[in-house]
Amino acid sequence: MAKTTGVGGANSLSALPTRLLRVLVIAVALGSVPMRLLADGVVDESDVRRWVARLDADRKADREKAKEELLKLGPSALKWLPEPESFGTRATIEAVKKIRAILERQKAEESVDAVRLAVGGSSSIGETLQRLTKETGNVVVTDELSQELLSKPVEWPARPTFWNVIEATSRQHDLSWSFTGSPARLRLFPMIATSKKDSPRAALAATQSKAFRVALKSIRERTVVGQDSGPLLRLELDVMSEPRLRPLFLKCSVAEVVVSGARKTKKDEPATAGWQPYSPDAKLELTFGQGHRQMSVPLDYRRPEGDWSSLSVSGKLHVETAAGEEPLEFPAGKEAQGVSRRRGGVTVKVLRWESVAGAKSNGLDLTALVTYDTGGPAFESHRSWMLFNVAGLVRAGMMPTEKTAGGPAMNDVSLLKPTHIDSDVQPDGSIAVTYRFEKLPLPANEYRFRYVAPTLILDVPLEFELRDVPLRSGR
Repeated sequence: MAKTTGVGGANSLSALPTRLLRVLVIAVALGSVPMRLLADGVVDESDVRRWVARLDADRKADREKAKEELLKLGPSALKWLPEPESFGTRATIEAVKKIRAILERQKAEESVDAVRLAVGGSSSIGETLQRLTKETGNVVVTDELSQELLSKPVEWPARPTFWNVIEATSRQHDLSWSFTGSPARLRLFPMIATSKKDSPRAALAATQSKAFRVALKSIRERTVVGQDSGPLLRLELDVMSEPRLRPLFLKCSVAEVVVSGARKTKKDEPATAGWQPYSPDAKLELTFGQGHRQMSVPLDYRRPEGDWSSLSVSGKLHVETAAGEEPLEFPAGKEAQGVSRRRGGVTVKVLRWESVAGAKSNGLDLTALVTYDTGGPAFESHRSWMLFNVAGLVRAGMMPTEKTAGGPAMNDVSLLKPTHIDSDVQPDGSIAVTYRFEKLPLPANEYRFRYVAPTLILDVPLEFELRDVPLRSGR
């Protein structure tokens, strides 16, 4: 094969060996991915291209080696993996699908861990919170803080988590916080006397587990009318996720939460004893509600007689969390119609693309069919919300893998959001969502549709321990 100038013609292609043809198909598929330097420097696109091409090698050992090396690259390789349908052989298609599924699950599992700033130290509040948003993907709103306050310094430990920074900033400058907006953001504001008791900072004790903050919000006496059950104490746990996550609901088996109290003996030596739960077989299932990132968990325990000085709480909670946010990219303009994209457990198909060209403005009606694999009561209660994910249009010239400086795709300021959204539940449980875009700056065919969604729903176990929480005298 000394001459290759004719490979663009059908006759020349038919003369090539089948194996070489398949390699050429892979090369074409890889070539459809825009060349771009990786911002985080973790994975080079050329490495992904090289190993993907070897997925169709003659020797099984070479194909297995390619799979192994692609998996070693980790979730950062996902942005460079071509769509499986762009390959020529079934075996290669299935190999790419399997690799993508493994990496997507790994990415989703990693996403529920606490994200950390690269270094600790000291800087102004404004600079710190900008870094926090950029490096963790959690948007922090500071519009209630004065410029004078934003210029003040804040100190935090080495490689702090998101919650480390929020707690340190709030404690050092008398601030509080709450969640706001959709997608969720954390808003910092000055602490005032009227809201102090309701502030997260008023918690009796707090700790972190993965990307969640678990706090003991309050302890209060409780009586059960008509029952001689002895003294009861209600413990209220407060669970918060980082804003970038989507917690769906919380499960708590009371038997998995252990409470023990400490008291003084006659010899003035501390003694501890376990407290029994009021309903030891109880299992709680609590919903976070649409878009919420905070949950209160009430737990009742029998308090033994005596003068207790402190108590400790430890155990495990489970939070079903929509994780692994991924952008699903579609071809520009009318070519998107009929195209399906799958990431993790979600499939999106563009059913309709109808552009409306007016004398003064451009518009678009787009219908997408959205289906999640996950079923069951837990998912059903959130189905309508889960299927209304972030979606919009981006310029056709923008790279599919391009990210904004503002962090995750959920906060992509380059995304043109729809003017109206309608939905229609299908017999199979999927939802057809129609997006209407009005007054587009450019003709509709100069845009691509982008759908951003969490791809997997994970059961996230949260192990926690809150020790030696002081009790008022007599409790």
